[in-house]
Amino acid sequence: MTRRLRTWLLRLNSRRYRRIFFACLATLGISASLLGVILFMRWRVDHAVRHDTSVVLNQASLQLVRALQSRRGTLTLLRDTLDRQAGLNMAERKALAESAVAHTRHLLGIGLLRAGQPVVWWVQPSSTTAQERARLNRAMAQHAKLRNTWRVPSTLTVFSHSDRPLLIMLEPLRSSANRKSAIVGIFDLKPLLADFFELTLQQPYPVQLLDANRLLYRSRHWQIPTEERRHAWLQRPIRLDAVQWAFQMQPGATQAAQAITAFHVLLLAFSGLSGLATIGIIWLLAMRTWILQRAVWRRTQALRRTTERLRQLATTDELTGLSNRRFFLERWQWECERARRYGRPLGCLMIDVNEFKQINDVLGHHMGDLVLKQVAQELKAHLRQSDMLARFGGDEFIVALLETSRTHATTVAEKLRQVTITGPWMSHEGLGPVRLSVGLSHLQPDVSPQHVIQQADAALYASRHAAKDRLTTSQPRDKKMVLHD
Repeated sequence: MTRRLRTWLLRLNSRRYRRIFFACLATLGISASLLGVILFMRWRVDHAVRHDTSVVLNQASLQLVRALQSRRGTLTLLRDTLDRQAGLNMAERKALAESAVAHTRHLLGIGLLRAGQPVVWWVQPSSTTAQERARLNRAMAQHAKLRNTWRVPSTLTVFSHSDRPLLIMLEPLRSSANRKSAIVGIFDLKPLLADFFELTLQQPYPVQLLDANRLLYRSRHWQIPTEERRHAWLQRPIRLDAVQWAFQMQPGATQAAQAITAFHVLLLAFSGLSGLATIGIIWLLAMRTWILQRAVWRRTQALRRTTERLRQLATTDELTGLSNRRFFLERWQWECERARRYGRPLGCLMIDVNEFKQINDVLGHHMGDLVLKQVAQELKAHLRQSDMLARFGGDEFIVALLETSRTHATTVAEKLRQVTITGPWMSHEGLGPVRLSVGLSHLQPDVSPQHVIQQADAALYASRHAAKDRLTTSQPRDKKMVLHD
């Protein structure tokens, strides 16, 4: 264990590993610096956004109160007119109310409320039903009774049965003839707020306005909090007479760019690019050896694939996919020497396609190539995987029967002779199924490997001219014909 530890420490002390160690330290330092800069800038951004949002929220709150008070100006003008001219009849009052409704946006109706009496509408609130008007009457009577509205102006919010928020403004009359009476103005609150926020907030700030827990208005940019994500927002109360609303705003596209100047952005970009460039250079220097080894490995793999491809082209017949003549002769020589050394049987089959020349002459070489491919497939199907099959040349095939006695070799030859191969050439008149001629020879102790092939070829020639597809095996007639190694 101590020896291994020493070897490992010596390897770490080498120049290559020192470079890698320094590269790791430099990478860690640059990454930590960039992370600190990014976190600091993120904090500055959040702080600036919240500050700008708070400023905008305060300004919008004041402007909203002033906008609501400006709506009261219409009722104040009408009140002053009635106080100065108390003798106006009902028709004249209705004419004044209709003029006020026509010239004031989102003002639905105007009426007169007396103590203990229902509202007398000079202009009935548009788009409201009788049930909604009855509900408004009850709400205004209860509010006037509780808050003594006859002395000071008052404002309240009422929701209709369809949760439509309506804003009610009560402006008390001061003349002695109209004691305990007030002018009532009904405003449609939701479109009023929508116009106000679209004109006031030039940037898309998400806002919503609540009356207790009831929603008065919500912009389309408002992000509703979920269980997975909670969005930050700021709140400011709005008070106008009896109205107490909660004005909420989420940070939007504010002018937070004042906190992040162009110099900060350029500094962050330059730091990031510099850090990436430094890391890249250090790692390229540290891993130079690995890159070279990787390149050598790729070149070696490419050369190995090319060599394998060349070897395959040199040993494989392109048409049939079988071994070619060169590969078979080299392997045959080796198998003959092995069979003689260990005294194992070895047979050789020479196979020829009958009437192949006629198919070539009649239908062309394309059909002849198809015949050779099908013959190769049939031979693979009828032979063992251990048998060595090759295309010897033209329409001749050769098979080395390893570990096969003469009796079994004769059986294999007879089985191949019985093979019948059909194909598209049979549609031509005069051409039938393809059959095979087979010649058999067997390795003898005093016969050379080349002579065994010659004997199989001679037997094949004899079988083509023999009567009734009889299998003929070639045997030496006397000892003078035997070739010695």
